Amino acid sequence: MKRRFSDMMPALLLWAMLSIFLWSFVFNFLTDVPLEEKLVLFIDAPLTEETRLAVQLEDVADEHIQMVQVRSFDYAMMSSHEIENADLYIIGESSIAEYGDWFAPLPEALRTGTLLEKDGQPIGVKVYDAASGEGVAPEVIGYAHPSKVVEDHYLLVGKNSLHVQSHENAVDDEAVNCALELLK
Repeated sequence: MKRRFSDMMPALLLWAMLSIFLWSFVFNFLTDVPLEEKLVLFIDAPLTEETRLAVQLEDVADEHIQMVQVRSFDYAMMSSHEIENADLYIIGESSIAEYGDWFAPLPEALRTGTLLEKDGQPIGVKVYDAASGEGVAPEVIGYAHPSKVVEDHYLLVGKNSLHVQSHENAVDDEAVNCALELLK
């Protein structure tokens, strides 16, 4: 009995999808680096040219930082584990309470400009002012994207970051150095 191509199409599509997932996993495994050698910035806004921002931050990072990743929150749709362990965040003011457990108090070096406090402790520094429409890296970060509520955004530090000297198990202070580069 002959099978027509259209009868085999669902099986071929399933095979293609499984193949893509497998090769994506293999590629990620081969190109990723340990957390001690990687700095991760998650941004809760649409991104364009995030690679350019990552390269800019890599240029100021110490030589033992092998990779800087700049990711949108959409990148980790299936699991929040990767977002929870990020080094830096840029988040809209309305979402900060939702992710509040992920942040550490702001290091002394970053306490400049307009600060956001939680329980009397500075946790963020304003990087986008919705009233003026000015912010850091506007060519990369879509603060005023039509799909988002236009609001102030803040730079925050992850409590699980290995790149903030005041944190337990910290290996360096590169998250602070990269954050200072963003704030320039």
